[in-house]
Amino acid sequence: MNGFTSHRSALLATALGLVLIGAPVSVTAQEAFVTLRTSSLDVRYMRGVPEADARRAAEYLQAETDSITRQLKLTPKRRIEVRIYDNVSRFLAESGLKKPWRGAYFVRGILHCQPVQALLQREIFEQSLTSEIARAILQGVGEQGCPLWLRESYAAHRVGAFRTTSAPIGARLTAFADLNQDIQSYPDPPQRDDVQYMLGQTMNFFVTTYGEAAAMSLFADFDGTRGVETVFRRVLGQEYAAVEKAWAGHIAEQSAPFKR
Repeated sequence: MNGFTSHRSALLATALGLVLIGAPVSVTAQEAFVTLRTSSLDVRYMRGVPEADARRAAEYLQAETDSITRQLKLTPKRRIEVRIYDNVSRFLAESGLKKPWRGAYFVRGILHCQPVQALLQREIFEQSLTSEIARAILQGVGEQGCPLWLRESYAAHRVGAFRTTSAPIGARLTAFADLNQDIQSYPDPPQRDDVQYMLGQTMNFFVTTYGEAAAMSLFADFDGTRGVETVFRRVLGQEYAAVEKAWAGHIAEQSAPFKR
């Protein structure tokens, strides 16, 4: 695919050396789940899911968890529960989604995942798991004041699909709050693809304008007492309004009909 694939492949190779903690243990007969524990995750998979598939997902998710927490300098305060289903219909029912376009979905504290083979066949295994484990990890800083649009921007940037997708033409976002509105208003493609592009470009703006170290330091600065205005001033050295204005210009440039 691209640099994303090679980067993720390297991560997966690292993950293969991880030791899963504990042997699989049954949960309840009614739920028919088996659990694999890694250092940070409780990966529960239905008995119809091959154990090799569950281990592949568990190892990849743990590798991404380690990489993201190092990059953002975050220490997760709770273990993350992952559930892998044996069919897409069960995934939709349990995640609350109406359409299967998402290969995985983190909601209400649980990362739900479609059958691993379905993700591999659609070639969305890495993208789906990377996006949702990022969202799961950032739930904690969300509870401490980090806005939704910033967390979703990191997840989209981490996946990197915005680098290979076409820019929506003529987008005019003037406030970060517009991103929150778009996240809620467009849950499905094709409009959602445009939203993902804008989110990825938003984090790209922070990285290219303020440097990667500063951009990635934003999340750890939310401690439950500081608002986003204070965090921007402390980490980026600029007032919120100035950052927002520069970002709006960046988005307009990236969505211009004849952008350079």
